[in-house]
Amino acid sequence: MPWFADVANFLVTDIVPSEFSSNQRKKLKRYSLDYYWYEPYLFKICNDGVIWRCVPEEEQMSILDAFHSSPYGGHHSGARAASKVLRCGFYWPTLYKDTGELVKICDECQRADGISRKDEMPLIG
Repeated sequence: MPWFADVANFLVTDIVPSEFSSNQRKKLKRYSLDYYWYEPYLFKICNDGVIWRCVPEEEQMSILDAFHSSPYGGHHSGARAASKVLRCGFYWPTLYKDTGELVKICDECQRADGISRKDEMPLIG
């Protein structure tokens, strides 16, 4: 099940799962106010009016790969890649964490990392 299954089910059926406590019920109702269901997608509505499509786990890595490793991706840092994903209208809660991990395991990004101060050679001989 995707990370947004409870919210989507609540928006479609208006039924809260019976195993939820009263605090979880209140939280789900409050949390679902920021979301909109338009068959077959769930959208998150931000405070500034921007609308993002909620992405299930199966699609997340392919989207990240397209924005980071493709020829037009540019192998940017995690935060920059995440902002590119958000500008194109995709959202999931662990977006910034996932892009940071992708940059850490990207071979090209690790090889192209800048020279640190300790590895610099002195200019005067």
